[in-house]
Amino acid sequence: QPSQANVVALPDAIARAVRHVADLVGVGRVALGSDFNGAVATAFDVSQMALVTQALMDHGFDRADIALIMGGNAIRLFRTVLPR
Repeated sequence: QPSQANVVALPDAIARAVRHVADLVGVGRVALGSDFNGAVATAFDVSQMALVTQALMDHGFDRADIALIMGGNAIRLFRTVLPR
């Protein structure tokens, strides 16, 4: 069972990584994966995504950026590369 410290620290680590990539290539190229849906072991699950959202806000992302990161960019990619 993950410690409470890990549950709090991991969203910040995710936000820092997202910030780093966004600073390198732009927020339009960053998306979260599906690691939080129970398919792999993580320190928290999808029910705690509000912690990631808050961490992203704490790292300066606005609502539009977060909408892209949380799914908008992935949807755009899927629509571009998958057959119709």
